[in-house]
Amino acid sequence: MCGIFGWVSYQKGLGPDVLNQARAATALLAHRGPDNQGEWHNEQVFMGHRRLSIIDLSAAANQPFQDASGRYILSFNGEIYNYVEVRAELQRLGYAFRTNSDTEVLLTALKHWEIDALKRCDGMFAASLHDCVSGEHLLLRDPLGQKPLYYRITDDGVVYASELRSLLALQQFSWKINRDAFARYLMQGYYGWDETPIVGVHKLLPGCCLRVTREGARLERYWDSVPGDNELAVAEHEAIAEFCRLFSASCVRSMRSDVPYGIFLSGGIDSSLVLSFCRDANDDIRSVTVGISESDYDESAKAKKVSDHTLLTHHRMYLMDPQAIDESLIAVLNSIDEPHADPGFVNAYFLARHARKHMVVGLAGDGGDELFAGYAPFAGLRAAAVLRHCPAIVLWLMQSAAGVIPASDRYLGLQFKALAFLQGFPASDATRFPLWLSATATADLRRLCPFHPTDFFSQHGEVGSLFGYVEQMMQPMRERTLQQQLLYFYQKVFLPEFVCAHTDRASMQSSLEVRSPFLSLPLIEFANQLPERFKVNRDTLKVLLRRVAAERGFPSDIVNQPKQGFTIPLARWLKSSLRPRAVALLERVDWGEGLVDPSAVNTIFDEHQAGKRNHYRLLYAFIVFCAWRQRYPQLRVG
Repeated sequence: MCGIFGWVSYQKGLGPDVLNQARAATALLAHRGPDNQGEWHNEQVFMGHRRLSIIDLSAAANQPFQDASGRYILSFNGEIYNYVEVRAELQRLGYAFRTNSDTEVLLTALKHWEIDALKRCDGMFAASLHDCVSGEHLLLRDPLGQKPLYYRITDDGVVYASELRSLLALQQFSWKINRDAFARYLMQGYYGWDETPIVGVHKLLPGCCLRVTREGARLERYWDSVPGDNELAVAEHEAIAEFCRLFSASCVRSMRSDVPYGIFLSGGIDSSLVLSFCRDANDDIRSVTVGISESDYDESAKAKKVSDHTLLTHHRMYLMDPQAIDESLIAVLNSIDEPHADPGFVNAYFLARHARKHMVVGLAGDGGDELFAGYAPFAGLRAAAVLRHCPAIVLWLMQSAAGVIPASDRYLGLQFKALAFLQGFPASDATRFPLWLSATATADLRRLCPFHPTDFFSQHGEVGSLFGYVEQMMQPMRERTLQQQLLYFYQKVFLPEFVCAHTDRASMQSSLEVRSPFLSLPLIEFANQLPERFKVNRDTLKVLLRRVAAERGFPSDIVNQPKQGFTIPLARWLKSSLRPRAVALLERVDWGEGLVDPSAVNTIFDEHQAGKRNHYRLLYAFIVFCAWRQRYPQLRVG
């Protein structure tokens, strides 16, 4: 796992000042790669690299990596889990290798198969490849966006980096806050699709490459998988057997490492299956778990039951009490370079910091919910099919009734769930999905951000509106079932920029690599070809994974447990121990630039303190953004 930075300037070239800035920007990624800093450059191209050594620890595998001919240079952040198999295939084709690294395998594969090589490479990555003969510079991102890559196209090339902080350090660019993207951030709690907080800076979309030449830049998709395509005709026992075959192979490949590794065990079905299948191959594997001092957020007892069931001998639990959470929250707010308002980021940071004492690679259950329909909205699709035809007055009455339910600070209280579900109506089918996951209703957002035109807040996804990008990206799914559409949204938007983003950023702050066996290419494609009955059966979610867990003998309360998020009791602590910190952050930021109405922010805060509404997600989005603005005070609103 590593960090990359690059600067391509075809016309102006790279002078000494630019090279110094580029080296400093690369050094800002040291937490991603503490083992080595390398660079390659000529008159027009700089490629910087920070290395966390995982496979082939020798200096020969350092990057940027140049092929024997000197024509191609690769800078690579990630891992290719099936590099052994791909290397053997390339050797049969006559290629020789001078290292044992997956980096050299990826470079050689790209030389031989070009962009189609990425369909053969099972792993996670963000990479750049430079061709010294043609001058083409290629940016690449893995199929489901596990590894980040930010870029800005310039008037004569491109600058890019693994993290936004490296771009914001470049002095000759004018960086401005994207007003529309900020409003979407408040709704979502993260920057989705290709958006970032900064005007002109984008995230490379998962499964895509950006070709940069002297003539300009062109975005291309090299891989896609759509729920419902090529549906399999399989019986349950066949589906279980095929899942077990694919998942077992993925777990074995994910354990390939020249440094210590272990399992992140929550006690949920996904991480429990990762542990179970990994232990088949290594009965001495270790696991780590986070315990929460608040019982309704704590899963450590379930994790202990799973570790006992698998006869695990190396299981550690680290307790997050209020002091530990406060310390972790401060660390997160002081290090974040892109606002990401997932409270689970704090848990993930705490877990990674303690896990790093025992391992350099962690295996997690990310992706199980997005591939096999594990989230609550999947259980609400039948009701949605009825409510989307309800008259507006009926919807208004239901929303009003939900508003008088007593607010609760417990995990997913009744009022919280009811309002979250109902705020998806009325809306188009496509925009209903992000509305279900939104931190606030569009009516509240309109009061918070009165500087936008009224039609910006439309719930029907018109071009230029709040969720216009969702309506556009969901066009290929218009004739699909609601379940297939929701799976598509989770896989293309929520998984890369919410789930994978918090896993990557939180772990890399501690120089820890996290791998997700569920996000194996063959497994993704298999999951998307499964009939719907293997995912949702009435109110039962993740049907196939529960069947697999039952066949492997897990206790019934583990097999049948509901989904529980990896988060902290933020709602109640915003009224107590975290209240002074929240007030201080909100008061320090100057909102006079047309981003939000300060009085509306105060109203939201007061409603939460009085127990009228649980606004913890929206308030946390403000807290994170305010901390980010303090870190980058030079930014102005575009």
